[in-house]
Amino acid sequence: MTNTPLKFLFAGGGTGGHLFSGISVAQELVSRFPQSKTLFVGTDYGLEKEIIPASGFSLKFIQATPLKGSGWKARLESLLRLPRAYFQSKKILKDFNPDVVIGIGGYASGPMTLAAHFSKIPTAIIEQNSIPGFTNRQLGRFVDKIFVAFEKAKDFFPKGKTFLTGNPTRQMKEVPTENLSKDKFFVFILGGSQGAHSLNMRVVESLPFLKNQKNRFFFIHQTGVQDFEAVKSAYEKNSVAAEAFPFSQNLNSYYSKTDLMLCRAGAGTITELQNLGLPSILIPYPFAADDHQLYNANEMEVHGAAEIILDQELTGEKIAHRLQFFVNNPSALETMRQNALKLAKPQAAQSVLDHCLAMAQARSILKTIKKAASSKTNGL
Repeated sequence: MTNTPLKFLFAGGGTGGHLFSGISVAQELVSRFPQSKTLFVGTDYGLEKEIIPASGFSLKFIQATPLKGSGWKARLESLLRLPRAYFQSKKILKDFNPDVVIGIGGYASGPMTLAAHFSKIPTAIIEQNSIPGFTNRQLGRFVDKIFVAFEKAKDFFPKGKTFLTGNPTRQMKEVPTENLSKDKFFVFILGGSQGAHSLNMRVVESLPFLKNQKNRFFFIHQTGVQDFEAVKSAYEKNSVAAEAFPFSQNLNSYYSKTDLMLCRAGAGTITELQNLGLPSILIPYPFAADDHQLYNANEMEVHGAAEIILDQELTGEKIAHRLQFFVNNPSALETMRQNALKLAKPQAAQSVLDHCLAMAQARSILKTIKKAASSKTNGL
């Protein structure tokens, strides 16, 4: 590598699952090369506008909207916006001049990664799910390298440039919590970065079914903003020990107390379950694109690392029944824990960065060769 500071651009966002994989690689880059520069490019209506600045990284916006999953009128409007998003991307590339552009999924990933490809800048994408999203499936034909978290995802991309690295996960920091006694069975309800209304409500409905054993449980519950007050009030009304909060980027201290997760099956959540060896009941979000959360969850269940309950089959009574089973069967939890750890790829961020550094180095060498050849020609 040259002495010039490295510049990496991360394109995409929208959800925490997309963002945290990019943040993880960016953190690894800065850790190895403190003088390096990073830039995230997203849209001004995704979670990136809060999460990226809070993580200490720079952020710019382009105007990009979805091409899939909308009505024909919305898709037409998105198509008409594409040229503007593309030229906005070209301007950002010209100003920032990155060594590598990494698409992390989400609407902004497409225009920016394509603009980088046609500007002859090395490109890569990270596919966090077992079933790739629409944008990444299209980008896979153009980019130089593709990093996947699940073996199944490799089937959707060209073999020669697809690598099973695992999903880069955020570096979690300890967060202050109450000084809680660990004489209870800790259940962590996690609906993803935006919460999960149906999951929240079914948990609330489960509380009366647990009234005879409520002193055995402690609930940790990330509710999302909209359901926070209702969920918090329900725990208080049923006199159930709980800590509810709308959202936190730093979940490590909560994870360290957890006996059982009750959660969605987004890519980021699955990765943390694997890396930390957390037993889980997974309730896939039924409206996820291409039903990818169900496929993510199946990867866990088939290896004995989790149990699945479909959202449409979830009831308060069923939650209570499964919690009562697991509180009385620690061996079942231990089996899940060991199986989850077997699936873990905790070095994913390092692996992705190594591949990208190799691309940056090849580009630097090529530029040096071209410069030398140009100087030689001009000297004739």
